[in-house]
Amino acid sequence: MKNNLPDKKCGQKMACLGITVLLCLMNRTLSAQFMPGIDPAPFDRTPLPKTEGSVLPELPKLPELPALPKDDNKKLSSLSKIEVKEFQFDGNRVFSDEELTKLTQPYENKVLSPEELQEVKNKITAYYIQKGYVNSGAIIPDQKITDGILIIKIIEGVLVQVEATGNKRLRTAYIEDRLRYQDNEALELEELQDKLQMLQQNPLFERIQAELGPGVKLGEGILKIHVDEAPPLQLQFHFNNHRSPSVGAYRGEIEGWYRNLTGIFGEKSGFGDTLYLRYGLTEGLNDFTVKYDFPLNSSDSTVSLHVERSDSEVVEAPFNQLDVESEADTYAITFRHPLYQEPEGYFDLSLRMEKRRSKTFLLGQPFSFSPGVRDGVSDLSVIRFSQDWLKRSSVQVIAARSSFNFGIDALDSTVNDDGSPDSKFFSLLGQFQYVRRLNFFESERFSRSQIIFRTDFQLANQDLLPLEKLSIGGASTVRGYRENVLTRDNGLISSLEWRVPMMRLPFPGISQSPEEGLLEFATFLDYGRAWNADSETPEPKDIYSIGLGFHWNPSKYIHSELYWGHALQTNIPDPDEKDLQDDGVHFEMSLNYPF
Repeated sequence: MKNNLPDKKCGQKMACLGITVLLCLMNRTLSAQFMPGIDPAPFDRTPLPKTEGSVLPELPKLPELPALPKDDNKKLSSLSKIEVKEFQFDGNRVFSDEELTKLTQPYENKVLSPEELQEVKNKITAYYIQKGYVNSGAIIPDQKITDGILIIKIIEGVLVQVEATGNKRLRTAYIEDRLRYQDNEALELEELQDKLQMLQQNPLFERIQAELGPGVKLGEGILKIHVDEAPPLQLQFHFNNHRSPSVGAYRGEIEGWYRNLTGIFGEKSGFGDTLYLRYGLTEGLNDFTVKYDFPLNSSDSTVSLHVERSDSEVVEAPFNQLDVESEADTYAITFRHPLYQEPEGYFDLSLRMEKRRSKTFLLGQPFSFSPGVRDGVSDLSVIRFSQDWLKRSSVQVIAARSSFNFGIDALDSTVNDDGSPDSKFFSLLGQFQYVRRLNFFESERFSRSQIIFRTDFQLANQDLLPLEKLSIGGASTVRGYRENVLTRDNGLISSLEWRVPMMRLPFPGISQSPEEGLLEFATFLDYGRAWNADSETPEPKDIYSIGLGFHWNPSKYIHSELYWGHALQTNIPDPDEKDLQDDGVHFEMSLNYPF
């Protein structure tokens, strides 16, 4: 038997199966949900990813697979006919022998011509391409036929090289490592596109372009990627009435992210780390947060350091005469690892070790306002094991989070022998959010409306110190009531909201695109229930409200919202001083701009 390898022209055609794929993905960074800053009221609920506003845009469609190779009609040299009883395969890892045998079975136990052998080879190659393995295929090497067995060599294409350009501050390895495949892992087009889309969703990048071409050898692929880095500094300014009137309801806040911080040390020196700073101020409260995230590997495992501080005083009459003050500090380290990541969602695990300390004062002297607090001081050491899951499509987003919180006796924590609340506790926090675009309406306006459902809960095995209690009432929990009207050990919060686009109300000189200036109408139903674990729970236990609101986004950088809620629970004591929150009004204005 003479050489059955394809001629030089055919080999070039096989090499060209490493097609060129262009992906120009526009900005699709994932924003974090606007949430109020740290309140001296105890419970710090980690926000779920932002799922409000328009449901995340559709992912770009996958490019069409290349046209199947045409039969080059080259006859296998020096063969006229050959009897084949069985085909065997060498080099296949993606598809089993049984799966490939289904393709060759019609040709077994037959006398085949060179054209028919070429047809078998092309059929296997076409199967690989149809499944997305665009630089994989089959060849029939020169061989000696024994017992009618013909061996087909499978070339499963691999990505041998990634070449990144355009990065100025970020290390090239950061980009290339996230696109590389494991050794000898077959290159599959859809998987590669997922990797590219994940890279585009990274806030470090503004735009990427990728080109996949053939390598030197048959089945080799080379990926060339050009990136445009996003501005490293992003600032957000907020003004709202989302704080308790006891410390001043009206709050100004500034947040800042400096991404790829280590990039300041030289060209292409950045590791993709992020420094986050936040400072908030009300009449009686000022607080700040510092957080630093550092990626550990190309799977986006991260370690985070977190420091938080708040100082507050009661400014609401009549208690403002008592000089009531408090201080709270939090120090934490968090390890996060994604079990899986894809453009449509992720599942993360995180382990957080946290130290919290609170001091309260009355008339300038340490004073305990709650059981378990000794001389106005409470110390907590907590280990939190959390799970975060998100799944999205063009019409809906589903997000869930759970956190198992273990209070321990460590680092000089508060431990009481009389059964009063202390640092030794267990609690479970759960959060769920569902957003869906209601596209079953015939009206174009209503087809763009959204339904938003959210529910949170906390369950504790005992009475908790104030730092760990759940606070209910206000803009982010049950609208129509003042912030933190209920503060208990256990609680349930649920909200159902419907948003409908009303009109485009552009702001002259600011609104540019057709989507900017959109005014949305919202109507909602909120419910909250809170109770203590061991001690008696005072009335009321339940609060609920109905209401309406408006969202207006004059540009992609500016967001404003206004809600009015009607409190349906009347068993709430009237405060000595009325606040806008007591009339059910909640508002926020935000400016978000990258520099």
